[in-house]
Amino acid sequence: MKSLTVTLFVVGMFLATPARADDVEDVKAAVHEFYVLLNSTDAADAEACAPLYAAENTIFTAGGGLRGRTTSLEEQERNRKAEFDAGLKYNLRARHRDIRVYGNTAVVTLYGVGAVSNNTQVHNRITRVWGKQGGQWKMIHAHLSPLRISTTRIEDRFVGTWRFVSIEQRNARGELLPVISGRTGFIIYTPTGHMAVQVMDNDRKEFAAVQPSGQEARAALGSYNAYSGTFTVNEAQGTVTHHRETKLTPGTVDALGGTDVIRSYRFSGNKLMLTPPPRMIDGEELTRTLTWERIE
Repeated sequence: MKSLTVTLFVVGMFLATPARADDVEDVKAAVHEFYVLLNSTDAADAEACAPLYAAENTIFTAGGGLRGRTTSLEEQERNRKAEFDAGLKYNLRARHRDIRVYGNTAVVTLYGVGAVSNNTQVHNRITRVWGKQGGQWKMIHAHLSPLRISTTRIEDRFVGTWRFVSIEQRNARGELLPVISGRTGFIIYTPTGHMAVQVMDNDRKEFAAVQPSGQEARAALGSYNAYSGTFTVNEAQGTVTHHRETKLTPGTVDALGGTDVIRSYRFSGNKLMLTPPPRMIDGEELTRTLTWERIE
C-alpha cells in the first residue's frame, strides 16, 4: 500500500496542471528568503528560517544518510535554534537554480556553494521538494549530493567581506621591514563578480572648518584610498585582477597603476594575502603584502 501511495503521488505530481508564472516566482522568492535567513547571524532570523519548512520534513545529507526527520514546526524551530546556539554559521549561495512547479508541488535543483562555520568549503548538488500549504511554499524534503569532480570556481573563495589587518614590507634584498598597521579598511567581493575596497589611516586630522585648506585636502586625499569595479582570477598564475571602474583619484593612471591592478593572492585559513608588483617608495623598491581577514 505504501509503494502504491508513493507511485500515485509521483504520477499525480507530473500530471498536474502546468505551473503559472506566479507560482514559479513565488517559489523563487521562497528559495531566496531561505538562503537570506539561513546565512543570517541574527538569532531571530535563525528561528524565522524554521517556518519555511513543512511541519513534517526530511533531509538526506551529502554523505547519503538521513540526517533527520521533523514532525512539527516547534521541533524545527528547536533544531535551528540549537544549531545557532552551537555556533554553526552558514555562508552559502544558490547557483544554477532550476524550478519546476507541478500544481502544489515544486522541485528545485541547484548548486549550494560557500562555507560553513570556520570557512569549511562546501559544494553540493541539492534537490529540494517544496509544497504549497495554506497558500505558502514550504520545504518538504532535501537531498544533498557532493560533487565528486569539483567544479568550485576559485572566485567563490574570494566572495565575502574582508577586514584590513596589516601590510608586510620587504626590500629588494628580501629583508623584512617594519609592518604597517594603524589603518582601517574593507575589501568586498560579490558573487556577481564585483569588488570594492576602502582603506584609511586611523590618525587622519579633522578639518578646522567646513571648507578644508589646500594642505588639509592633500592630507585627506593622501590618507584614504578607494576604488570599485569587477574582478577576475587567473588561478594558473595565482593572480586576481581588479578592473577599476571608479576610484578616488582622477585620471587613468595613479600610484596603483592603470585601470587594471593585478595582485598575487594566497589564502591561509580565514586570511587573504594580496601582493601588488614591487614599486618604488621613497627611493627604494619595496614589495608589500596586504593581509585581510574574512568577516564571518
